[in-house]
Amino acid sequence: MKEKMTVLASQAGATLRNHPAEVALSVAAFAVACYDYEDREGRSWDVMLSYYPVVFLFTYTLNRLLKRGMGRWAYYLSPLLWIPFYLLPEQPLFTTTYAVSWLLIQLFYLSSGWERDNKRFLEGGFAYLRSLFFAGGFSVVTWLLTGSIYKSIFYIFDLGYGDGFARLMAYTGYGVFLVLFPFLFLLFNRRKETGWEGFGKLFGILLNYVLSPALLVYAAILYLYFVKITLTWSLPKGGVAAISVGFIIAAFLLRGCQAFVERRMYDWFYRHASLWTLPALAMFWVATAYRVAQYGFTEPRVYLVVVGLILTATVLLFLTRRWGRYLYVACLTIGLFGVVTYIPGITAKDIERVSQKARGNYPERERTEETYIYISSDLPVDIQGYNTLVDIRNQTHPSDTLTVYDADTLVYREAYDVLLEKQLEKVGLSRTSDSIPESVYPDLLRIELDSSAIVLEQLNLRRDSLFHVNYIEGAYYLKR
Repeated sequence: MKEKMTVLASQAGATLRNHPAEVALSVAAFAVACYDYEDREGRSWDVMLSYYPVVFLFTYTLNRLLKRGMGRWAYYLSPLLWIPFYLLPEQPLFTTTYAVSWLLIQLFYLSSGWERDNKRFLEGGFAYLRSLFFAGGFSVVTWLLTGSIYKSIFYIFDLGYGDGFARLMAYTGYGVFLVLFPFLFLLFNRRKETGWEGFGKLFGILLNYVLSPALLVYAAILYLYFVKITLTWSLPKGGVAAISVGFIIAAFLLRGCQAFVERRMYDWFYRHASLWTLPALAMFWVATAYRVAQYGFTEPRVYLVVVGLILTATVLLFLTRRWGRYLYVACLTIGLFGVVTYIPGITAKDIERVSQKARGNYPERERTEETYIYISSDLPVDIQGYNTLVDIRNQTHPSDTLTVYDADTLVYREAYDVLLEKQLEKVGLSRTSDSIPESVYPDLLRIELDSSAIVLEQLNLRRDSLFHVNYIEGAYYLKR
């Protein structure tokens, strides 16, 4: 046991020495999260914190690429790239740009070794997922055990579950998931030193007797549907495009996994995956082209077309042994998604605007607040007639429901959209209204109950054809 602890300590020390920028970035993220927790009145740091994993993996990738020379300074300075994200306007955390950034940074990391051999490329991907799984598992267990210990102490010694307990749990969560989890990932992701152990027999059974048969059933269904629409000379349904995308992606991923099993029962299918997927690809393009012709481009349809281009290139590349490389597919994905996401004037949103304007479906908006609205108020809260004020700012809610607790008693529960509808109706508006005047903000932030009231800190709304709630931040619960 002592020897194992010595080895672990040695590996942890080596991780600190080999990854100084990543560790510094993790500590900085922890400090920012703690400051954001305490600074309730200032600007939110949520957007900056949400991009922390993207910058972390970018820094880690530069560490792999820039081992020596002047380029090493680019690695040391790369955590500074996190700072500009603070300047981004407040927005929902999970935007399209954020999702694409997540995807591209993963592909950038996987492609950084420029590994043309498909088996070794996938080995790197599986090793990466393995490290994430182990680091995440240890971190979650640590957080749960720590929370259990804290709760037991607070319960046994009657310390109460007030702000102190909430603060302790928040700081612990930040430490575990912003510092410990990344550090464990760095520690576990040592593929070059430890090598790839491969999969056991269970993976072969899963691939040969579950995943591959399911894929063949899917293929049979798509082929029958292809024959049907060909004979009846009809158009494929809109959802067929998404089904075809899933089928083609699964076919080429499982094709690569064949290299990790001893008994290749379906080589006859995977060896000619490009040919087997042609009918699905044809249906994809027909369905997509029809929807674009009928309704024009929208942001999701632009990305759907990009996915179609990538899948078409994948099918063509894998027709030959020389060019059928996952590395090339990853690089193409980075390029195409990057163009329609980051280059002004030709982003997916810009293409949507031009297309829908031409069809008369995209009225000019004078203010971006009509798309995202942040409702808050600096006016004093009227507490006349109430005897007790409970701070609910640290209470967490499910993703689509506002829940308010008084100690351990649930006193209010309402779905976001239902709550919004009631609050708007109270001030003479509805979810279909064109705008929300600032004069009604204080009324929207106050929920009157029979013998109590709830005061909200902020309402974050988005609007398409209706107003929707992105998130709600509570402030106080007032009791008579």
